[in-house]
Amino acid sequence: METTVILRTWDDSEAELVRALLESYGIPCWVSSQITHAVYPLTVDGLGEIRVSVPTDASEEALRLLEDHRSGQGPGNLPPPKD
Repeated sequence: METTVILRTWDDSEAELVRALLESYGIPCWVSSQITHAVYPLTVDGLGEIRVSVPTDASEEALRLLEDHRSGQGPGNLPPPKD
């Protein structure tokens, strides 16, 4: 399966919140980093970068959901989460 990185961050909490949001809408996603943050809680020259990836065919929807969420439009304008 081909994936696309939709978010790059250095904040574990942000990456996990984005993952939870996307998964609540039925979009599978993966959080990855080159180092284990529990062991090395630091960032040096980009080594601590965390990437959130989704299947490429879901990347546009995922980006739209993130944009709507960040703009404060909230759940009222988003489709309901998938069970």
